[in-house]
Amino acid sequence: MKLWSKLPPDRAAEGQFWVTDDAGAICFGPVRCRGEADRSTAVAHGNPIEDPTRAYGDHPAGVYKLVDILWHPVPAHSYGPAFFKLDPLSGEALGAKTQGRSGIGIHGGDPGPDDTLRPTFGCLRLTNADCQAVADMVEPVRITGSLITYTCAVHT
Repeated sequence: MKLWSKLPPDRAAEGQFWVTDDAGAICFGPVRCRGEADRSTAVAHGNPIEDPTRAYGDHPAGVYKLVDILWHPVPAHSYGPAFFKLDPLSGEALGAKTQGRSGIGIHGGDPGPDDTLRPTFGCLRLTNADCQAVADMVEPVRITGSLITYTCAVHT
């Protein structure tokens, strides 16, 4: 099983997220996602351009492995039903990790105005319903010890 996202260079816009089986067939999605940093928090932490390799930046592109799924993270309005804990393996993601950035994941959270996906502190946000559906699909595979990867690409 593999998780995928494709984000626009301007992370203020939404991208797409989907799940494939080991043969590459889509078994969930594509659904909308968002990988934009919360601007005011990024600025407050010295990252005004929301550089994905620095703390509080946009969601970094690259390949990750899924480490764990944390159920019912607190606060629920920020994270939704589940938090997918990721470990960067390559790309911007690995660059961010080598610079000390941590806590990057995939999660849900309450919607913003007009049902928009709100910015995060560097994670990928899904709707709560999509987050729950993916967690329910992925958890049985994860507990077997199978490697589950997540690839985030930025398209132009």
